[in-house]
Amino acid sequence: MASSANPDPWSDLSNLASSDSGNADARAALLKVNAQMFVAAPARDRESIETFEALVLGFLPRTDVGTRRELARILAPCPDTPASILDYIARHSHDARDATRQHAKQPSPAPGRRLLATSAGRLHLASQSDLDPDILQDLLVLGEDAAEDALAANPAFPSTHPAFGKLLRRAHHRPGLGRILLDRTDLAVTDEAALYLMANAERRRSIRERLGTLLAHRRVNLSFTLSEPDIGGLVAAGLTGDPGQLESRLTALFGFPAATEWRVLEIGRHRLLALALTALGMTRKDAIRIFLTLHPALSYPLSAIRGLLREMRDVPPPVALVLVESILGAKTLSGEALA
Repeated sequence: MASSANPDPWSDLSNLASSDSGNADARAALLKVNAQMFVAAPARDRESIETFEALVLGFLPRTDVGTRRELARILAPCPDTPASILDYIARHSHDARDATRQHAKQPSPAPGRRLLATSAGRLHLASQSDLDPDILQDLLVLGEDAAEDALAANPAFPSTHPAFGKLLRRAHHRPGLGRILLDRTDLAVTDEAALYLMANAERRRSIRERLGTLLAHRRVNLSFTLSEPDIGGLVAAGLTGDPGQLESRLTALFGFPAATEWRVLEIGRHRLLALALTALGMTRKDAIRIFLTLHPALSYPLSAIRGLLREMRDVPPPVALVLVESILGAKTLSGEALA
C-alpha cells in the first residue's frame, strides 16, 4: 500500500464532535463524504485505514439507520474497508446486512497489486525470482529508477523478454542503469552494442571483437564515400559550434529518421561522434578539425581528443556503423540486422 500524502486524510471527521447541538444531518453528510473519499483514494496505507476505522467507529453509535445503510452501500465494495465497521453496521442495521455480506465476497487485490503502491513494495517486486508478467509491465510503466535498477540486476527478467528493450532504451538516458545491465551474462551482442558508451575500455574491446566476428560472416558490409561537399558541410558545422547542425548532417548522411537523437555533446556520449565519423569514412585529419572547433570539451584536456582519435583508430568502419545503429536504435540503408 502507498504511503498517504496526508498522514490523517480523514481528519475532517473531527468536526463531528461538535454536532451534539442537534445537527445530525451534518454528521451524516460528513461521514458519507469521508467514506466516499476513503473508497476513491488511489491507495490506502495502514495508518490511514486505522485512522479511518477509529473515527468512523467513534461516530457510528450516533448515526441513524438510514445513514448506516448508506455507509454500507459505499464501503462494502471496497476491500480495504475495516471489517469492524461493517460488522457494527450489520449488527445494528438488519437491512444493511446484504450489503455487508457482499464485502466478504469481494476478492482482495493480489499482494503484488498492493505492493505496487509504494516505492519499497515496487523494489521488492522487481527483485523477485518469480516476476508476474502483469506486475512487470506495471513496474516498467512508472519509469522509476530504483525499480528499473532492480529489474536490470534480476536474472528472472531475461534479456530475451519482449519488455527488456525498454530497459535498454532507458539506459541511454541513465548510464548507471546501463552499467548494471552490462553486468549481466545473458546479453546478446546487439544488446551489448547498444550499451557500448557505458562500458569500460576492456568491455568495449570485447564488444568490438564480438561484432567483428559476426560481421566477418556477412557477404557485404555497407561503406560510405563522402563527397567534398559532405566533408565540407560537417567541418563547417563544427566551425559554427552548432551541434544541432552537425547532427542534422549526420542524420542525412546515414539516412536515419529525422527524429534521431544523437546528443553527441552530452557527457559520456562523445565517443558516438568519433564512431559516426569513422563509419562515414572520414579521415582523422578532418575529424580533428571538428573535434577542435565543435566544443572545448571534445579537445581539452589533450587526453580528451586523444581518446576520440584512439576510438577512430581502434574501431573498423563496419563495426563503428553497427555500434552507431545500435546506440541510436536506428538502421541505415543496410537493412540487415545482426543475428
